[in-house]
Amino acid sequence: MPTSYADSAQARESDRRRDFPERTPQSRAALFHEYTEKDLAEREVRRLAERASLKRRIGLAMAQMENICPPIGGDT
Repeated sequence: MPTSYADSAQARESDRRRDFPERTPQSRAALFHEYTEKDLAEREVRRLAERASLKRRIGLAMAQMENICPPIGGDT
C-alpha cells in the first residue's frame, strides 16, 4: 500500500516548522526583491562582461589544447 505525502517525514517536518509560536511572518519586502531599472542595468552590464570574459577564457583554453594536440589537417 503506497504511503501518501501526508504520512511522509518531509511533510511532518514542514508542519512542525510552521507550528512554532516564535515564527513571525516575514514582510513582502523580506520575501521578494523589488528590482529597479538601475538593478537591471547593472545586471546586464555584469552579464555582458561575463560573456566577454567567457569568450576570452574559451579562446585561451582552445589555444592550450592546440599546443598539446595540434589539429589534424592544419588550421581551419
